[in-house]
Amino acid sequence: MITIIRGQFFFFLTIVLLIASGSVLSDDKTDQPELQHILGWVESIRLEPWGLKMLARLDTGANTSSMSARDIYHFKKGNKDWVRFILDFGTEKGKPNRTIEIERPILRSLKIKQHSGVSEERHVITMDICLANEVHNIEFNLIDRRALNYPILLGRRALAGVALVDSARTHLSKADCGHVKKKKKKRDPLEKLTIPE
Repeated sequence: MITIIRGQFFFFLTIVLLIASGSVLSDDKTDQPELQHILGWVESIRLEPWGLKMLARLDTGANTSSMSARDIYHFKKGNKDWVRFILDFGTEKGKPNRTIEIERPILRSLKIKQHSGVSEERHVITMDICLANEVHNIEFNLIDRRALNYPILLGRRALAGVALVDSARTHLSKADCGHVKKKKKKRDPLEKLTIPE
């Protein structure tokens, strides 16, 4: 009888210790940041500080992020290397594309191997973007993406710790980050338009 009671006691003690160690292990897991968003494979972003809205492709198959750039011009500003380029982007279906000239300091240059096997050198810059109503500082390599559907590609480094990507869905978030949509003014049909001199 004493052997049975002793066996039940050790069994009970083992269960208590397992439960206690499980709660200790679960406390360790809470220190890790949880993913806050589930995003689709295409989302709207805003390029900061201008608040320019455009579409981005979220690609977990790509390690780095890239931004469309044409007419890339490398120059010195003080002691630092800078780059000036033109970004072309669409805003909405049926509306004309927009263009903006951007100047940014070069973070570094890297060689990226193309699918064809040819290596290409690209400048890397950082830009703030609004994604899922949060501003993130992202590293972009510059490449002409005008032949592709989206001017921005966000890779794994940009998405790590920020979001999971649902490859079957699109447009699951907004990119407001405090930007207020401007209301269009109704114009008086008799109002004269003047061209400043």
